[in-house]
Amino acid sequence: MSPLEGRPLVTSVAFVTMGALPVYLSSAQLVSLDDAIGFDAARLGLGTALYFGLAALAAQFVAATVGRIGARNGLRVGALFSLMASSIAASAGEWPVVLVAFCVAGLSNAFMQISTNVVLSIDVAFHRQGVSFGAKQGAIPLASALAGALLPTVGVAVGWRWPYVVGAALATLALVFAPTVKKAPSRASEPVRHERGSLSTALKYLALGGACGGAAGNGLALFVVPSAVDIGTSETVAGSILAAGSAMVFAVRIGAGAIADRTRSSGHREMVLLLGLGSVASLALVFVDSTGWYVVVMPLALVGAWGWPGMAYFTAVRIHPEATARATGVLLSSNLTGTVVGPLVVGQLANRGAYPWAWTFCSALALGGAVSMLASWRSFRGAGTDSS
Repeated sequence: MSPLEGRPLVTSVAFVTMGALPVYLSSAQLVSLDDAIGFDAARLGLGTALYFGLAALAAQFVAATVGRIGARNGLRVGALFSLMASSIAASAGEWPVVLVAFCVAGLSNAFMQISTNVVLSIDVAFHRQGVSFGAKQGAIPLASALAGALLPTVGVAVGWRWPYVVGAALATLALVFAPTVKKAPSRASEPVRHERGSLSTALKYLALGGACGGAAGNGLALFVVPSAVDIGTSETVAGSILAAGSAMVFAVRIGAGAIADRTRSSGHREMVLLLGLGSVASLALVFVDSTGWYVVVMPLALVGAWGWPGMAYFTAVRIHPEATARATGVLLSSNLTGTVVGPLVVGQLANRGAYPWAWTFCSALALGGAVSMLASWRSFRGAGTDSS
């Protein structure tokens, strides 16, 4: 029996982490990859755009496939793609090979996200949905934290290929130990919800905020290590900063979901506060030129700009409970658009040594996200449905 049997939350976090790990291993080891095969900041931005873009393009096909083969097999396919992505990256002799690994990892991400959504929808009680989706989305910074931890312990110690080998080994374990997912219970006594009608202004503002926040959060997260090295920090310390900041983001995503469950919040308030913090801290990074201040400010920027996605999906369901699939699909598309654009722009600026402009860009986007979430909140309250 799999050790993950009957543990939907642990299953979701573990598998989504595997879907993102190859990308964040590349981010954490960017300095070594650049020295070895010329994979620089601009190419990291391009690779990340391919990763999220391919996941977005494949989402509908993957959803149909998971519906046909079941969530457990969907998890296994995702783990297989993660294993392939890490193996391809570990064997890279030229930088285009790493881009191929990013594309394969994008397919892994699509299978992991959709399959774990099924797991949570079947196995988690409704009143725990906030914390559950927060934890699931927290798996992305957990992958970043794991990558940051592997940098000093494995990458710096024995070479940049070996963290990918560890990633491949972990994906193999996930492939072997994918748990059984029970069938959805009968809901014949519940009212049927029809996916029809126009989407609300509140959701449109939420989607805009998701695009802005996705660009800011991912733009920051993927360039923690190279930006720290740029101001004179060692790779080992930079990896530790990435690990610590990402662990904080993971905790905040879960904590925000728990607060929303407890207070019956729509989730808007939590997102406005987090993105506001992200905007202020990102702007403060413009003036940071020492490791001491970087250690303080960068984790705050990460927490603010990257701590909100679990709440966003929770909020989309609260806005349109009668059209949850359609509403969360709109949000997913906008969020992925942001996660593609953000790293591309930050990567180009970073490659020119213009990190102050990169952080200004992230600050402006986080502020735009906060304003959009506030507009969504006001529209939602105007409809008389917000209990927060």
